[in-house]
Amino acid sequence: MRILHIAHITSDLCNGVCVVVPKHIMSQKKFADVLFLNVSKEDIQGIDCQVNVGSTQNISKISRQKGYIDLVVFHEAYRKEYLTIYKELVKCNIPYVIIPHGELAVEAQKKKWIKKRVANFLLFNKFFNEAVAIQYLSIRELDNSKFGKTKFVGTNGIFLPNVLKECFNKKEQKILYIGRLDMYHKGLDLLLDAVQLIADFMREHLCKVYIYGPDIKGRYDILFQRIEENNIQDIVILNREIVGVEKEQEILSADFFIQTSRFEGMPMGILEALSYGVPCLVTEGTTLGEVIEAADAGWYAGNNKEAIAEKMKLAIKSDDKEIKSHNARKLISEKFVWDKISSETVKKYKEIIGKTS
Repeated sequence: MRILHIAHITSDLCNGVCVVVPKHIMSQKKFADVLFLNVSKEDIQGIDCQVNVGSTQNISKISRQKGYIDLVVFHEAYRKEYLTIYKELVKCNIPYVIIPHGELAVEAQKKKWIKKRVANFLLFNKFFNEAVAIQYLSIRELDNSKFGKTKFVGTNGIFLPNVLKECFNKKEQKILYIGRLDMYHKGLDLLLDAVQLIADFMREHLCKVYIYGPDIKGRYDILFQRIEENNIQDIVILNREIVGVEKEQEILSADFFIQTSRFEGMPMGILEALSYGVPCLVTEGTTLGEVIEAADAGWYAGNNKEAIAEKMKLAIKSDDKEIKSHNARKLISEKFVWDKISSETVKKYKEIIGKTS
C-alpha cells in the first residue's frame, strides 16, 4: 500500500502537530510505502520520504514520479492549500482521509464560530464530505464531532523513553504543564482559577505549578497578567518554552503533570509525561480522562475550576503516586506505542479502500 501524507508543518518543536506528523509518517513506513508532501515547502529533518514537486497542486506529477498512490492523508482541516489539492484527487480518483487534530470537535468549532461557519459553508464542507473517512484521534473526539460520513479512530502514539520517573517529592511538590499558552483551548484560565481556589492549601503544602510554553501572539503577557490578577504569582511560575534534554529533566522532576484543555485531538504532552511514568491530572476535554482513570495512572476532573481544584487537592495529598507512575508507563506500553498504533491504522486504511495487501 502506498500512502501520501500531506501537511503544513515546520520544525517548531513546541507545536504538537509539527511534532506528531513526522512520527505518524516514519512509524507507518514499517507497514506501508509512505510519502510526504509538506505544503509549507520546508524540509523536515528525519523524514527521508519527503517529495518536492514545486506546485503542491500537482498530485498527478507525484503519481508519475513515484508510481500509484492508494490513499492520501491530510493533517489538519483548515488549510487553504488543501482546497485545490483535494479537487485534483477527486479528478484522479484517489481517495483521501482527513485527520483534523481536534479542529472539528464541537468545542473547537465554537472558537471563532462565525468565521468557521462561513468558511465551512463556502469552502470546506465539500472537502470534508468528499473524504472517504475522517480519522479522529480518540473516541471522545469522534463522538464530539458532527463531521464525516465515515469515522474511525486512529490515534497518536509515543516512543518509550529509556529513562523513568524514580522518586517523588515528599515536601515541596511540583505540578507541571508544558504546552501552548492558549488560554481558552488549553483551559489555562480554568487552571489558574482552580489554583486561586486552593491557593492557601497549596502554600501550606509547599506546592507550585510550573508552566512552560512559547510566547505566540502575546499569550505569555496575557497569562502573566491573569496570574497577577489571581494573586498567585508565588505559586504559579510562568516560563518560556523548553525542548530536548531540558524538557525531559523537567518532566522527570515533576510530581504530576496537569492539562486542563477544553478540547483536544490526542495531546502529545500527556502521552509523553505518562511514558516517563509521571501521573497526569487531566480534564474531560483532553479526551484521555477516562483512559487514565481506568488505568489508575492519574486523576480525572470535569471541565470547571471547582472540579479541577478538588482533584488537585486529592493529587497533592495522594500517597500512591508510585503506583500511578507504574500504571502510567504500563498504559503507554500497552496502548500507545507507535508500532501498535501504526499497524492498526494502516490496517484500517486498507479496509477503508478495500485493499487486501
